[in-house]
Amino acid sequence: MISATSLINNNVSPASQSKTPLQNTRIARALPVSTMSTFGVTSHGPPNGQAQFTLSLFNMDHPLDRAWLKKSFDTTCPTGVLTAATVRDLLACFYRDRVAGATKSGSFIPSYPPRDAEFLIDLVADSPKSFEALLDAISLAMDDNVQPAPPTEYISSQLMRTDMERHVRRVLAPQQQFRCPQTTSQEVGWEVGLNPPAPVGKPFHIRSSATTIFMDAAEKNAWGRSIIGEFSSYAAHKLTESGGFGMGI
Repeated sequence: MISATSLINNNVSPASQSKTPLQNTRIARALPVSTMSTFGVTSHGPPNGQAQFTLSLFNMDHPLDRAWLKKSFDTTCPTGVLTAATVRDLLACFYRDRVAGATKSGSFIPSYPPRDAEFLIDLVADSPKSFEALLDAISLAMDDNVQPAPPTEYISSQLMRTDMERHVRRVLAPQQQFRCPQTTSQEVGWEVGLNPPAPVGKPFHIRSSATTIFMDAAEKNAWGRSIIGEFSSYAAHKLTESGGFGMGI
């Protein structure tokens, strides 16, 4: 590695070598220094921002992605092979029924990336392909560093900030954009889909906390009964059945 001292000794005249260390440092900074001697080769990830999180045909490195593609394939290709007639149905199912159209920000969202449709149509141009052949072709495309199309909905950051202030809902749902939850709140109900079924019973009723359960057990141990137990339906039934015997009365 080329050091600043060697540059000074080789490129500076003897008269300038008698200068102070501060002056020599300024001379060294002015001289051309090799970039590789100072900085290493750093990987900044894929050039397409959130490419590794995007829902795309070219993100098949995880078993869950391949399972979703297989489910979409079985749903839209009942014959077991992909043809030119079923390419658009496969993409519409895989991208979870995106609605094509213009957004309030002025951009246009397609139902699926046009490049994905061109890729599949070229793939089945000669003959129909099975799921295994489809997955092999996608793997080869990923090896050639084919980047997923970003699901951008805004063409201006200023419009995006304005819509956030006005609480304007986005057109695409998170499941239509990303292959996995991006926040902890999205983990709840992510696999349910865009149209979740109606809840059964009362899933959000009030439950006893750990402190309440502990104090209930402490009261039962000390007095043979608890405040919660006296007001429960089970306690009322036992009180009527046994006349209160065995319940601390």
